[in-house]
Amino acid sequence: MRVLKLTAVALLIAAANAVTAQTIDFSNARGTGTSADRVLIENIRLLVPVPNPFNPGTTTTVETTYSVTFRFDPSILHLVPETLTQTGGTGATSCANAQVQVYNAVQGVVYPLVGASVVIGGQTATTNSSGIATLSNLPAGVASVAVTASGYVATSQIATLGCTSTNTVTVALSPSTGAGSLTSGQFRVVLTWGQNPYDLDSHLTGPAADGSRWHVYYSDKTAGDICGLDVDDTSSYGPETVTCPRTDTTNNALRPGVYRYSVHHYGGSANIGTAGTSVRLEFGNGTVYTYTPPTTATYSGSKDVWTVFELTANTNGTVNVAPVNTVTNEPSSSSVRGISTNPSSYGHAEDRLLFQSSTK
Repeated sequence: MRVLKLTAVALLIAAANAVTAQTIDFSNARGTGTSADRVLIENIRLLVPVPNPFNPGTTTTVETTYSVTFRFDPSILHLVPETLTQTGGTGATSCANAQVQVYNAVQGVVYPLVGASVVIGGQTATTNSSGIATLSNLPAGVASVAVTASGYVATSQIATLGCTSTNTVTVALSPSTGAGSLTSGQFRVVLTWGQNPYDLDSHLTGPAADGSRWHVYYSDKTAGDICGLDVDDTSSYGPETVTCPRTDTTNNALRPGVYRYSVHHYGGSANIGTAGTSVRLEFGNGTVYTYTPPTTATYSGSKDVWTVFELTANTNGTVNVAPVNTVTNEPSSSSVRGISTNPSSYGHAEDRLLFQSSTK
């Protein structure tokens, strides 16, 4: 925390015009991971004492608030600041509007969540009968969207807010109890995105009992004998949800082997990297991983494949998760590859024939 505080202090002081002693307040700051190596820290308060010309010898305090995006540098074990956005106080730009759509992760758009609480940039709104919360006059830039609802697992995800039009953000929550809730040994993958591309597809492959590889996707939602596609969305935003073992089975044991999850750009303009795409991997024990597409990848604008992660189920019941986070530019999901060619490690190359039938 000391490294984070000192780095942020240096960045904020450089941005401030005050020449007197200043205070950096982290007491109400909150952090959200934006990718495997980046974190957004919001609500950092800069308190600057300013001489009061009407009462010599006294000061008044001017407060501004900031959000800072940090990149973790493993070579020096430091969080390095990348972007600084003023979110409050004189000079802050608050021109963004947002509509947040909240759904049940295993039911999709047919099951909007009413009465969910949505927090962005210090503002709170409640979803209406359509599962939509509306917020206005938000700071532009990267922000976290935190959502809670009774009977569901609270979550947060990252959104980039602009001022030219209303920003639509979709958040899907997993039930915490009852039907659809995760139990020990299960995992769930929830994919959400923006208006374009209008159709992103989830692809999960894994080990079959006979030693071959199965492929769960829109055309074969239960191919994985114990895993299944709960929701398939073809009209923007998502969610698309895969649960393993699936929600309609009493079997809660993962077959040992490698499970690979990928996202395929099937239809629509723009690309995966600019669509506000978010993948959340949840486990029955409460562990959560969040992934966003790599910013340094080259996107073709259509038919890209984002290979997100590999999960290895071990014979002793434990699991390991390895981020892959690579993008390939081919016309079908057959381009899915892992992070290694070592057959004894992660990265077992998929059989290209698994994806040749990926047509709608």
